[in-house]
Amino acid sequence: MSRKLLALALAAAFLPGLAAAEKVTVYKSTGASGETVYSQVQVTGSEAVQVNADSPEAQAAQAAEPEASPTQKACDMARANLEVLSSGRPVQFDRDGDGEMDIMSDDELATNRENAQRQVRAYCEPVAGEGE
Repeated sequence: MSRKLLALALAAAFLPGLAAAEKVTVYKSTGASGETVYSQVQVTGSEAVQVNADSPEAQAAQAAEPEASPTQKACDMARANLEVLSSGRPVQFDRDGDGEMDIMSDDELATNRENAQRQVRAYCEPVAGEGE
């Protein structure tokens, strides 16, 4: 097979993937200092723009999203745990680290649910006087 034919075959194979690059919507607006701002969240006066997921605009919008604080992450995890433990479905876990999954007993579920409720209260409920 000639090199030109091989190159053409490879190009034809990769073109559909390039044409189908994932599109995302970002919102373009002007900041207080006149700078262009991209965000994943629509704000007043912003313009919706369709861009490729790997474009600089999409990367800027991704970077602009604030990361959750450690307390918020702990709150989210505690709520997720409480939801699973309160679902009424069997909960599996590796009791002794051997890779075999065991089902929590009713007593274990109750104890873990109480612990999860305490974690939700500790991480998710505001402390009196905080934020005032």
